Amino acid sequence: MAERRAPVPALRRARVEIDLGALERNFDRVASHVPPARVLAVVKADAYGHGAIEVARCLEPRGVAGFAVALAEEGIELRGAGVRAPVLVLSPLPREAYPFLRRYRLTPAISGVDQLAALEAFALESRWPVGVHLKFDTGMSRLGMPWRDAGEILDRVRRSAVLRLEGVMSHLAEAETPDSPANEEQAARFETVLGRLAPAERETVAVHLANSAAALHRPEERHGLVRCGLALFGLDPARPRAAGAFEPVATVVAEIVQVKELEAGERVGYGGRWVAQRPSRIAIVPVGYADGYSWRLGNRGEALVGGRRVPVAGAVSMDLLALDVTDAEASVGDEVVLAGRRGAAELGVGDLAAAAETVPYELLCLLGLRLPRVAVRGDRPAAVDRRSEAPVSR
Repeated sequence: MAERRAPVPALRRARVEIDLGALERNFDRVASHVPPARVLAVVKADAYGHGAIEVARCLEPRGVAGFAVALAEEGIELRGAGVRAPVLVLSPLPREAYPFLRRYRLTPAISGVDQLAALEAFALESRWPVGVHLKFDTGMSRLGMPWRDAGEILDRVRRSAVLRLEGVMSHLAEAETPDSPANEEQAARFETVLGRLAPAERETVAVHLANSAAALHRPEERHGLVRCGLALFGLDPARPRAAGAFEPVATVVAEIVQVKELEAGERVGYGGRWVAQRPSRIAIVPVGYADGYSWRLGNRGEALVGGRRVPVAGAVSMDLLALDVTDAEASVGDEVVLAGRRGAAELGVGDLAAAAETVPYELLCLLGLRLPRVAVRGDRPAAVDRRSEAPVSR
């Protein structure tokens, strides 16, 4: 018999708070903005670091059309947590994944004719009528079947004894620049694909092109579904640094573990990349690049201490970073906000991403890797879903 071990308690002086109330309000704002389209919530990469299981459990009762994941394993995890809504697997799958699609009621997005043939062969062997979403490449040159071949591919699915057409989709390469001519070109190509659908299919097949940016800024691309991820978690992808209608869902907090008094000329961190220009106070925080706090934020990032922005001092270490708190009140045990909101003070992930010369998606995904997550509603702990041992599973 395998040994049962007690779960390791969260002992760190750092955590990611996931505000389920903010998540619900963001979803409601998107859902009220896009009718008649419905929201397909994108929860791949552990819901961009927010915890896919708890995010899905939170949104399922609110009328979400379903969930999109990148991997079959991510869909299996949702089913194991009791999520019943449709789950679309976006990435290509090997043949050995097909039995799991059937067992866990996962819908594949087919982006290649070879994938279509392999899935059909398996479905025939196992006598399994399988629903599929067909993905067409309209200009991103990533995943997807040629848009010019849509008629032939649709005919193949119609002739199949086991394939069932449930969705038609594509993906905009420049949705975060809403006025880009590339969006118009892709949208026109997608309309050509849709023109190959029979009238009855237009009534029953799920059509989706828009991600969060297009859903918010290009209403003509909403169709029947919109695939939303970043907007649900508090950012407008087209305006990631703007204060808007969405609330940050994740707040990264830590406690100061040490405060140092420095004389002018003393250096901080690896390489001595920060030099005190005056007598200074430095606060040490137990979060580093192993926690997803980008190394590129050394001497560039900021944090909130007592609601006041203070700069990162020196290089970010694997497990620690330093803040210049010379002009702020700061003591050991005080809370530091590395990203997110406390009261009226906010440090946006979009601002940090700009400082790190990366995208908000990357920071959000990485910040959820090692830091313990705690579900909250505002400033209160969230009720625990009894299907799980913790408010947000790790």
